[in-house]
Amino acid sequence: MVRSSKLIAMKKPIAALSLVLMLSLLPINLANAAINEPRQIAGFQDAIDRPQDVSYWAWKKSSVQISSNKSKSPPVKLIVGPNTKLSNPRPKVAFDGVSRLYPEFRKPSKIYVIYFSHKDVAWAQTEYKSIFPDASGQETKNFCPKIESCEGASATINKSGDGVILIAVMKNPDVLHTSGALEAHEYTHILQTGTFFGTSNLMQAMVGIKAFAPWWFVEGTAEFSQIPAIHSSSFTSYTKDRRIWAKNILEDKDGKYTEAWIANFLKPPNTSIWSDPETQWNLYDIGMLTSELFTAIKGPAINIQIFKDISAGMTYEKSFEKHFGIKWTAAVPLIAKSIAKLAGK
Repeated sequence: MVRSSKLIAMKKPIAALSLVLMLSLLPINLANAAINEPRQIAGFQDAIDRPQDVSYWAWKKSSVQISSNKSKSPPVKLIVGPNTKLSNPRPKVAFDGVSRLYPEFRKPSKIYVIYFSHKDVAWAQTEYKSIFPDASGQETKNFCPKIESCEGASATINKSGDGVILIAVMKNPDVLHTSGALEAHEYTHILQTGTFFGTSNLMQAMVGIKAFAPWWFVEGTAEFSQIPAIHSSSFTSYTKDRRIWAKNILEDKDGKYTEAWIANFLKPPNTSIWSDPETQWNLYDIGMLTSELFTAIKGPAINIQIFKDISAGMTYEKSFEKHFGIKWTAAVPLIAKSIAKLAGK
């Protein structure tokens, strides 16, 4: 069949016109996203070449996951101290967000959340011990030693597999305590620990899951998860919140966060840098940016899947290699290089 060159030529403007018409029907922000969406982050080299695009794809893959399922958190029992006022009156929204972010992993049958202020420290310890008998007995005092420094939180599961969250309520709550981010963070820890339910390592995971994975991965996964769980519908809001939690790295006022420093933090010779008061908070920001990078490449499920692999007998390093196709020792300098390019930006 002989094709008319005129007919062939007519197809292109018609297709282009159709695209213009479709975009014109979209809200401005979605139309712009359709036009300006960056290329995907397919691997660590992409993250090095285009580190500024990592956050978008971590958010996008998380947003798609959250919007594509209707998973809900288990029933939540709020236990509020007699002298305590909730700083976040709708915590279940955060739990639902995390449940939709990680729908394929074990959820507890119920979640207990104990909120307490400084006046309720003794009361809260009694309540906590009744739900989590393996408590040390000092948790509430440690989280709330003074009115001015009452802000700690923790999460685990008990031997029945129920989620148990303990939250000290600040006198003047910040955005972490009012937005749902704290509840989302702590519920992510419950999902991490929950992967060990029914295994011989459950007891160790209940009282210290950091025994099984790099400390920054434990905290960083939770720190990352709290952001899309709350801001799945807006990359602008995600970016704003991300800048709060990664502020020290992104501003890097002292030029501290070099490739070498970050690489050593990710894979140090021992855990002293993770427990040092001067650097322990980097468990959260370095960990969050690393978890974000993992999510941009593999999607959010990778953050809990690695814990599931570990609970089945694998090491962190073996699980990482299984999913990313590269040895952990070889990946560390690549991750460090990508994150270092964000420092001071």
